[in-house]
Formats: sequence, structure tokens, C-alpha cells
Amino acid sequence: MRMTAQLASLHSAYWSFDRWYRLAWYVWPGALAVLVTGWICIDKPTGTAGPAASPWAKPDASAPPMPVRRSPTLALWPEKLQNDAMLCFSNAVDLNPLIEACTRLIDNGAQINSNQLFSAYGQRGFLRRLKQPDLALADYDAALKIQANAPAVLTNRAWIYMTRSRYDAALDDLNKAIEAFAPALAGRARFYRGYTYLRLKDYDRAMTDLDEALRVDKVNPDPYLARGETEQALQRYDAALRDFDEFSKHAPRDPRGLIGRGAVLEATGHPQDALAAFDSAVALDPSNVRALTARDRLRTQQTSQHDGDDQKSDSQKNDPQKSDSQKSDPQK
Repeated sequence: MRMTAQLASLHSAYWSFDRWYRLAWYVWPGALAVLVTGWICIDKPTGTAGPAASPWAKPDASAPPMPVRRSPTLALWPEKLQNDAMLCFSNAVDLNPLIEACTRLIDNGAQINSNQLFSAYGQRGFLRRLKQPDLALADYDAALKIQANAPAVLTNRAWIYMTRSRYDAALDDLNKAIEAFAPALAGRARFYRGYTYLRLKDYDRAMTDLDEALRVDKVNPDPYLARGETEQALQRYDAALRDFDEFSKHAPRDPRGLIGRGAVLEATGHPQDALAAFDSAVALDPSNVRALTARDRLRTQQTSQHDGDDQKSDSQKNDPQKSDSQKSDPQK
């Protein structure tokens, strides 16, 4: 109680004689409110599962195509839906409250315009894409019924088709998306279409799209992986190595470039160099199944080869006459 009384007395004294102290008490609640509002509304990177979550050269699930971070019509939402709209289009890490907020917006569809309803469906699909892909597809379908040729939603839906190896359906969406996008904004869709062509073994079209994706989108390094795999399929091994190394330069903490490099080196008869690449990949991501499998396979092969060489050497030591005979007759 004595300390409380002392603090109260000190506060009263400062309040009476120090105008800066009084001003601070007026300012700090407003500053805190601005800080909280900024934390809710300002864009920041979404949480990701990390590069280990996706196979090498495949579009990374942690970097989906067209995230909708906020509603372009946020100020026009009905007043009673403003809080839900702000939450639905925020970047909070816990997705469940965001999905619930989007659902409330959709359930009040009679009170909002078609653009807002379209945005709410698209955002909820984006939020569901990883853990509830079936529901995400339903949301994208609903959004496309409102705006049939929305390129971002078409690209997002194609990504889900690609994760399920439904490449023909993905190709249909990506063709429409690329046609609707301005060329400078079609980088992600071009990358996805190039990857789709790669999976369909249409390598020439894959190269065309991946080249264009790298030209218009300087930020996303993933097309280097797909182009490297395409070049490997075409037996252009030097070009494939360059692309895998280029990916690693742009994404040094992602093991997929090293995995691609190791695959090319193993295919071209350089097991030691391939093993070094896989070792480096495992060092970056100890849980990466592809890197671990490839590394362990090469280690087993090398151990078997060494054991075979040792047995052959021991056999020659135990039978010196046979060894001398082989030296005198190279044909044996």
C-alpha cells in the first residue's frame, strides 16, 4: 500500500508541474491503437510450412499463386460487417478465425455486392487451400460463377489441380488465366503452365512458358527448378545444372536446388559429386525424404562397391598364383 501511495503521489506531482508528462498520457493510447491497427491491416508474409513441405521442382505449397491480403472494397462493406471484412482479409497466423469471418461475410451475401461476395469466396478458398483443398475448390468454383474469367482465381484453382496431378484440368484454367492477365502479371500462371507441360512431357512448350515466367517474374525462383528438370529430360545436363545452381543462389536455404543438382550428377555418372550435393541438401533440411533417400542409396552403393573391391583384393592375396597368371595373361 505504501508503494502504491508513493506512486500516486509521484504521478500527481508530475501531472501538476510537467506538461510533457501530461502530453505523454494523452498520446500513448492513440499510438497503441495505431500500432494494433497496423499489425492487423498491414501486409506481411504469411506463415509457411517451409521448403521441406513440397517435392523438389514442384510448385511449393507454401508459396501459393495469388494471395488476397485485403479486400479491395474494404471501405464499402456494410458497417456491421466491417470487423468481419477486416479479419477475413487480414494476415493473422491462426487461419480458423479468418475462415469463420469470411464465412459470415458469405452468409450475409444478400447485404453485399457481387464484387464483395466474389472477394470473400476467393479469400476463403485461399485460406483453405492447404488443409481443406476440397472446400477450397468449392469456393473457387463459387467465385468463378460470379466472375467467370478471374485470372487469379483460375490460377489458384489450377494449383490445386496440379497438386492432384489433374494436369488437363489445370491446363484449361491456366490457358484462360494467361489470356486474361496482362503479360507482365502472368508470371506465376506461366510457371504453372510450364510445369504442367513438363508433367505432360510436352518439353518444348514447357521451355517456352518457363523462359517467359523467368523473364516477367524476377522474384520467384521456382521456374529454375522446373526448367532444370525439363532440360534434364532433354539430356541438356549442363544447362540443367546451371538452372539448379541458379535456383540455389536465389534460395540458398531451400534444398531443392541441391537435390536437382544431385539427380543430374548421378544420372551423368558422377556419384561422388552427387552424394556431396545430397549431403548438402540434408544439412539444409534433415527431414527431406527425397534427399535422405538419394543420399542413403548412394552410400549403400558405394559401401557395396568397396566391399566388393576388398573381397577381390583379399582373394588375390590368398591366391598369388592366380594373380600372377592374370598379370601374364591380360585376357583372363
